[in-house]
Amino acid sequence: MTYANTSIETYLSDCKEEFSQILSDVLMERNQDAHAVEASIFKKLIQLGFILMQLYFANQNKGDYGETIDTARGVAKRGRTSTKSYFSIFGKIKVVRYLYHIGNDSFAPLDLLLNLPVRCYSYYLSEFANLLNINGAYRNASELLKKFFGLNISISALETISGESADCYEDYYDLKGKLPKPERKGKRKVVEFDGKGVPMIKEEAAKIVGRPGKGEKKQKKKEALVGVSFEVDSNVRSAKEVASNLVYPEKKEDSHETNKPAKAQNIRYIASVEKPKREVMEEIYKEVKNENFSDEPLVCVMDGALILWNLFKDVFINIENKVLILDIIHVLEYIWIIAHVKHKEGSDGGKKYVYEKLLLILQGKVASYIMELQSEMLNGKWKKSQKAKFSKVITYFKNHKSYMKYDLYLSEGYPIGSGVVESACSHVVKDRMEISGARWGIGGSESILRLRSLAKSRDWDEYWEFFAAQARENAFFSDEY
Repeated sequence: MTYANTSIETYLSDCKEEFSQILSDVLMERNQDAHAVEASIFKKLIQLGFILMQLYFANQNKGDYGETIDTARGVAKRGRTSTKSYFSIFGKIKVVRYLYHIGNDSFAPLDLLLNLPVRCYSYYLSEFANLLNINGAYRNASELLKKFFGLNISISALETISGESADCYEDYYDLKGKLPKPERKGKRKVVEFDGKGVPMIKEEAAKIVGRPGKGEKKQKKKEALVGVSFEVDSNVRSAKEVASNLVYPEKKEDSHETNKPAKAQNIRYIASVEKPKREVMEEIYKEVKNENFSDEPLVCVMDGALILWNLFKDVFINIENKVLILDIIHVLEYIWIIAHVKHKEGSDGGKKYVYEKLLLILQGKVASYIMELQSEMLNGKWKKSQKAKFSKVITYFKNHKSYMKYDLYLSEGYPIGSGVVESACSHVVKDRMEISGARWGIGGSESILRLRSLAKSRDWDEYWEFFAAQARENAFFSDEY
């Protein structure tokens, strides 16, 4: 039922009748299951909302502003009426409004005045659908909208809604980046980057690896680069404290050191499968470039991917005061490689070895440990596979030695773990992109990653206001009329 040509009086009467019926039904529902009554009220309120929206549009007088109106391009003459679909959270409504003409061009002033969407889906319904889309499968969103609101929205329509809703992402952050940055008040600015694979549909996966080598499987994922920027309080720790917490976490409660790790604040997330890695880094660079690093350096913590380190140095070249730190968890993993060569897996001896060598590294004695490993590899009676592991660890530490000044980092209270970006790889990318059976095209995955990044960065409400405002600004002939 659309009431397209119904009078305002009729809508008012229908609203009163519908509400009276709801009151009557509630008073009559005695000894009924509360949840059943709740569901019945909700469905009736949706119907009441549908009529109220019809009343709202009827009260606009079809956008009749007289036979002519003055615009920046001259006088526009009123023509015939035209019908536009408005798909609201209450259902689909037919909005009748007048068209005005200048030469061969026509427009509906009511569309501009009420900021009606170009497509039929209301911005409120679109926002609601998007919050479902970014947290679960499109099919689930479609079923939930059908079950609770009686709305028939196809999976392809939901994909379109999310795709178009992400269009203002870059404009929003460009504008936000120009706003003055608040004082950090003693907090350190940190950036981190890491990659996370997104499962691709066959057509996209085929483009990733043209011809795999012998024994290699075809790659089915495309890497999304995830970046974060955040603030964190200084957290001075001792090497012993950190080594104990990482190797013997079960003893942490018994330790005299019970301080919790410094918590990341004001986190900005970005994840992109479409953009080159450089462009993702540049987004984070734009986020921090105007901040003051004269007293406190910009801190970057990452894993051992040298391509990211080299790219970071190039993109952030204009920030002179910066500190690059190798994630300590990856260091720990490489020490464990040697521990498993020298000791039985799960043994106390292996754990003791890892603790001692991690403590050595945290005390700034990386070179000593490298020399020790080289001597052991040359002088020990190792199998070829064991020597290869020694060589792997030695090479890793040599390549990253300049990012392993942990004695300095700990004394200055810098973070030494890349847990924020690794967590982002899970809750921004994996939790949605790798749900059972999910396969993505580049465009669809990019839209969802953008929207999830906005939500996780706590920019959603502000972005959605910006999106709706941009829609009005970009409306047909908005500059001219």
